[in-house]
Amino acid sequence: MGADAGAPAGAHPHRARAGGPLEVRAGSLRRTVPPGGSLRIGRDEASDMQVLGPRVSREHLLIHPTPEGWVIVDRSRNGSFAGGRPFRELPVTGPVAVRLGDAQAGPEVHVAALAPAPPPAPPSGPHATVTVPAAERSSAQGRLSAVHQLSTTPDRGGSGPAAAPRLRIGRAEDNDVVVADLLVSRHHAELVRRPGGGWDIVDLGSPNGTFVDGARVRRAPVGPTSVVGIGHALFHLEGDRLVQHVDTGDIGFRADGLVVREGDKTLLHGVGFSLGQRSLLAVVGPSGAGKSTLLRALTGFRPADEGVVEYAGRDLYADYDELRQRIGLVPQDDILHPQLTVRRALAYAARLRFPTDVSAADRDRRIDEVIGELGLTGQAEQRIDSLSGGQRKRTSVALELLTRPSLLFLDEPTSGLDPGLDKSVMHTLRGLADDGRTVVVVTHNVANLDVCDRLLLLAPGGTVAYFGPPREALQYFGVTDFADLFLLLDRQQGVDWAERFRRSPQWARYVGAPEARRRDVGVTAPAQAPRQQPVLTQFAVLCRRYLAVVLADRQYTIFMAVLPLLLAVLTHALPGDTGLSQAAQQRGTPGSPNSLLLVFIVGAALMGSAASIREVVKEREIYRRERAIGLSRGAYLASKLTVLVVITGIQAVLLGVLGMLGRPAPDAPVLLGSGTLEIVLALVAVAVASMGLGLAVSAAITNADRGMPLLVLLAMLQFILSSALLQIGGSPVLAQLSWLVPARWGFALGASTIGIPSGPGLPTPYRDHDPLWDHDALTWVLDMGALVGLIVLFAVVTTVLLRRVEPIRGGRRR
Repeated sequence: MGADAGAPAGAHPHRARAGGPLEVRAGSLRRTVPPGGSLRIGRDEASDMQVLGPRVSREHLLIHPTPEGWVIVDRSRNGSFAGGRPFRELPVTGPVAVRLGDAQAGPEVHVAALAPAPPPAPPSGPHATVTVPAAERSSAQGRLSAVHQLSTTPDRGGSGPAAAPRLRIGRAEDNDVVVADLLVSRHHAELVRRPGGGWDIVDLGSPNGTFVDGARVRRAPVGPTSVVGIGHALFHLEGDRLVQHVDTGDIGFRADGLVVREGDKTLLHGVGFSLGQRSLLAVVGPSGAGKSTLLRALTGFRPADEGVVEYAGRDLYADYDELRQRIGLVPQDDILHPQLTVRRALAYAARLRFPTDVSAADRDRRIDEVIGELGLTGQAEQRIDSLSGGQRKRTSVALELLTRPSLLFLDEPTSGLDPGLDKSVMHTLRGLADDGRTVVVVTHNVANLDVCDRLLLLAPGGTVAYFGPPREALQYFGVTDFADLFLLLDRQQGVDWAERFRRSPQWARYVGAPEARRRDVGVTAPAQAPRQQPVLTQFAVLCRRYLAVVLADRQYTIFMAVLPLLLAVLTHALPGDTGLSQAAQQRGTPGSPNSLLLVFIVGAALMGSAASIREVVKEREIYRRERAIGLSRGAYLASKLTVLVVITGIQAVLLGVLGMLGRPAPDAPVLLGSGTLEIVLALVAVAVASMGLGLAVSAAITNADRGMPLLVLLAMLQFILSSALLQIGGSPVLAQLSWLVPARWGFALGASTIGIPSGPGLPTPYRDHDPLWDHDALTWVLDMGALVGLIVLFAVVTTVLLRRVEPIRGGRRR
């Protein structure tokens, strides 16, 4: 457009010289852009000037200098308007008013040039300064844009020549350098001058860490070539100046020569491509072509055995500890608890992902931004299980957008959706890319590939058959639709599609000569992600979330509340009035204390297993994703155990108290002075141990539907191996197997309390001596100790089994 396009009437015909400062006003906000600086305006709180509005983009305007003068660049989806006319680039030729998103009602931004200020005196210490804007700077760290100009203060801790200057960096306004990023702690790190010269970066105990050249550090020297990462911000020293850049998402992404092997089989073979900023890539191909394998390699969850993945020129595998914060992954299965509302699910995710010093108001503000960005405002208070498929998928995306990832990966986000929802989701992803992210989506649906910038087609064997604009793919293969294209790949198995593509003009145009780089020895992504929260904080959040999920699932809550009542009623259906009194039976009162005890024990075992047998398997994808971003395995398991111990403990108490109501208690307690109390404790111990067994089974299986058949099997094993019906001490197999069955020790614990007779010369079923039934305190303590040991054992087994669920991020060596 011309120089005066969109300028208001009366504007000066010449551009405002970029040698002088610029004043920008929006409502009560006022910013001064220094010569050579730049200013980003948008609804994102990380913008230099945050302007809110229903049609304002995350990054709406960029004001930056050119050799001819200041220019306002529109970078939005809904447009910017000056004098009622839209523009893409608007030279600042005088005072100008710009409306964002709507020519009539959008928020208004006023821009005017100021007289050049005299040059400031040179600083005595380091300072953060504005650098060349993103569009004009290219470095090893990628295309980044600076956002702050802040000066240091003297050392706040002392005075005089002995005091070392220091520069504090963090989210709070009292820092020397303020980084408006919720991943950054209030007081995150300090740059401290060493007595002998030079500078050290010191982490101040931040949950998300401080990084130097991709490695997390507590204290490390910083040189001219060092890159310091704090949240989404990067810093480097230029002499005694600390220059700050912020990752705006306008970052290139490249994969080169990726090879993934599994045993003797090669799943990916030489996959390579490159993406520019704000790009949407669709990865398609026949089943078994390696699409999901490629996704894991690109995200670093399963690093490739050969090849390079680069983010802004940085090795993603080598710097994964830092760069993982910039990666969002939405797996095929929803990573949500369907019982919660959208807002509540996002609130718990924000508590787990942001530092503990982020206030509730800041978290809620970020949640509102994400909900608005994805068009979920009307569903914010709606339960996730009541949402449509497309809305659920957008909620999963919202979960990942909380931390502002620059790279967003999605695995089959439109699987199972109707054509309308498929189109809606794909257009949502298009908008996310336009808003400043690189988005990679693996999909089987090909109806809406036209919204993508690039298409990566994988052939069977994990090779690249095509990479380029989607509209050119059909012409390249000489077919009319993608269904025919997939049939072509399937039928012509002997064709070397990768070699054919390398010889094509499309390869030269869209891929170019590879820059394969090998590492002689390289250890890539760490075995586990650093924790973003203290373990106790994670434990508390997970407990609250688990309780909220349980209480929100009304059917489950009702079932768990009614189950002990029904079992107690069944115990009262047994004939006889002896209760658990051996003396009453010997007096000829009808009934069998042994049968009642067996029903109590098996009932408690059933309740414990039923409460836990689906609790891990139904959250596999949620646990896998949260583990990848730093969730503690111990905190997760401890939260499950704590909540389930409370639930099963209450159930067992209700079963024991209601089942014994109106019945004779055991005649002579052995330790606690109350036979009923000893029986109730035995039921609690059996229920908790069976709950632990159920958790271990839940961690071992891969499908929640298998839980119910296994629950029946566990109940039968507990019934048979309890030793109540037949003595199994003489069986070399059953005897050892019964040691791992909670009902075996629970029945022995109850038998010790009620005094079931055992020993030679007694009538059936007591003629075989069972020392675990002895009516004394030592035996009772031994039986209880065995149950506690089983609880610990099952917890350890569950911990080991959880490792199989976790994402694979082991290092590789070349």
